[in-house]
Order: sequence, then structure tokens, then C-alpha cells
Amino acid sequence: MDWSDHQGLFLEFGSLFFALIGGGFFALFLKKKVSIRFKKLNRVLTDPTFGFFIGIFIIEILFLPILTFTFQVDVSIVQMSLFIIGVLLNARLVRIFSKSIGAYIFTHLLGWTAFIFYFLGLLHPIVLSLQKITFKLGATTFTLLGLVKAFSTTAVLIWGALIVTKYFEKRLKKQTHLQPSLSLLFSKAMKTLLIAFSLYIGLTLLGVDLSAFSIFAGAIGVGIAFGLQNILSNFFSGFIILMDRSIKPGDVISLNDGKIYGIVNKLHARYVSVRTREGKEHLIPNQEIISHKLENWSFSDPFIRMEIEFTVSFDSDLELVQKLLVEIAQETNRVMKEPAPYVRFRSMVDNAVELKLRIWVRDPENGTSGIQSDIIFEAWKAFKLHGIRVPYPPREIFSHLNSVSERETFEPQA
Repeated sequence: MDWSDHQGLFLEFGSLFFALIGGGFFALFLKKKVSIRFKKLNRVLTDPTFGFFIGIFIIEILFLPILTFTFQVDVSIVQMSLFIIGVLLNARLVRIFSKSIGAYIFTHLLGWTAFIFYFLGLLHPIVLSLQKITFKLGATTFTLLGLVKAFSTTAVLIWGALIVTKYFEKRLKKQTHLQPSLSLLFSKAMKTLLIAFSLYIGLTLLGVDLSAFSIFAGAIGVGIAFGLQNILSNFFSGFIILMDRSIKPGDVISLNDGKIYGIVNKLHARYVSVRTREGKEHLIPNQEIISHKLENWSFSDPFIRMEIEFTVSFDSDLELVQKLLVEIAQETNRVMKEPAPYVRFRSMVDNAVELKLRIWVRDPENGTSGIQSDIIFEAWKAFKLHGIRVPYPPREIFSHLNSVSERETFEPQA
């Protein structure tokens, strides 16, 4: 066997052999020695399959100029191996970052289809054919190849933007010194900017003159403004809510004179999600939050004051009534000891005395009807034990006397 005839082949396969060994050592090095704070990046670098492929790729790239310029070898086998490693590397990255099996399979199909075309010598003619197919929009001419490049690049950039935004959302949630509304504002702003930047890059790769959009936008702007009026109003109202921090997730709010009462679950770009005690979730447009009266029970602090009304007969021992109600309130679960419960006498009407028991509750998000029910039930038992009567309304007494008088009038005499 003549060495000079097969020198290039031996050198190419030798470089592949060293690349395989080097890739294995490189994967072990990354797994044991590399540790980065960024969870996703650390997961990529410590993945043994990724480390193996990236090690082979780097070593082959280093061998490429040596084989080409020093030994003047035709490196078609090395180029083919780099193509294969590139396909496997991209598929592995998709597998690491995305849980979608469909995206993983699509990456494999796309990569191996391109490799088959490259192996058969059809890739370059196909690229030239795509470049010859043109579309014209106004004064701008597009090629099919440019469309493919622009759409693929934009899709990858938007995907990366969503991953970066999701990572920063998790990091911002861990910052306890930031208000939840501010964290949400930062994450939404970052997401909007990154997606807008991705679209800008895609249009630039497509060769679109962005200044041409000014006339087009002015022509349709007036038309779509009316259709998007409510949507834009809710969108900007959402930013105002986030900036002025009037409500935030976890606040207890009341709307429409108490008809809607619940806990703020999430703040979205278009609406606020309010979850009631019954499990119902109200999606209230941001514009209504801004323009209508809203009660925030936990804006400055989470404490609220409740009033429970009672009516006792005129001849009741009011000092005993006051003492009993205060003791019942102090023994009721979730009622604050400080400020202490107290009683205020409201008025004396007919044969009754009206009064109010005022208490402070520390956790209104858990509801207030249960506290009121417990206090009224215990008060009923205490009033019954101490002989404190709740008077009948006068109209019921007169109605009863009238019915007795009518029976005596119409009953036959014995």
C-alpha cells in the first residue's frame, strides 16, 4: 500500500479518532469541573452527550486548518463529520431546553434531510434555486432563501427570548425586596422588548426597509385604532396598575359596592384575575379597575375592621350585654386582641336598643362570614343563658293582636 496515495484518508480518520477520544475527555471535564450559577447553562455544560458532541466539534475545527494548509488534504470526510455533529448537537440542545418531543423530532428530520442533500451534492443547487425564486412587494424584492433565513432566525430568537424571560421571571420572584407588581412589570417589559428586537432582526435579514412602514402604519393606524381602543386602553391601564401599585397579587379587594369580593390572583396585560371564596375567578378588565371605585382591604396593612349589629330589648342589662359580646369576640378565632373588640350603642328605637360590635380581623383573605357566624351563634347562646331578649318588631305584635281580635269577633258565642 502506497502511503502517499492514502495519506489524506489516514489523516482524516486519524483526526476523527482523536476527536472521539477528546470529546469523551472533554465531556468528563465539563461534568466534574464546571459549575455555573445559571441553572440552564449549567445543565447544558454538564450534560455528557452535549459535552461529547461539542468536544468532537471543537477538535475537528482545530484539525481542519492543519489538514488543509499543512498537509493539503481534501477534508470532505471531516466536513461531513462536522455536518453530522452539528445536526446531533442542535438536536441535543433542543432536547435540553425544550420538553416538546415534537420539536426534537422536527430538528432531527430537518437536520438529516439537509445532510442527505449535502451528501448527494444537492444542497448547493437547492440553495441556488431558492435564491432565484423571488417575490416583489412594492419596491422591495424578496428571495425564497431570504424568507427561510429570516423566518428561521426570527423563530430561534423569539424562542430564546421566551427562555431568557422565563429565567428572569424566576429570578425576580426570589427577590423579596421587590414588590410582585414591579417584578411583573420588569418581566413583561423585557419580554416585549426581546420579541420586538427579534422581529426587527428578522425584518432586517429579509432586507425590508423599515422606513417604508411609516406610510403603511399611518394609513391603517386610524382604521385599527377604533377597533383596538378597548384593548389598548386595558393594556396601558395594566401598566398604570403595575406602576402605581394600587393592587398586587394577594390583595383582598372589593368591587361594585361589594358585589365582587376576593383575592387578586394574577395581574395580566389586559385583565386582573380575582378569585372569590366560592372558587369563582372573575376576569376584570384593567380599565374598570382604573375608572371605578375599588376597595383594597390590604393596601397599607392586612387588617380590616368588621361591624356586627345586634338588637336587644329596652329593659336588658346593657353592661352585661357589652361584657358578653366583648368576651365572645376575644375568644373567637382570627379576631385580633389588639386593637381590642368593643361595643358602640347606636340608638334607642321603639322598645329596643341597637348596638354594634366592632372587631379587627388579621386575615380577610380567608373570609369574614365565618367569623360573623361564630360570634352571632355564641351571642345567641349567651343571651339565652342570661335571659337577654331580642324584641319582636312592633308590626308583628300589632298583627298578632289584630288576628286574635278578629277571631274573637267572628267566633260564635257559646
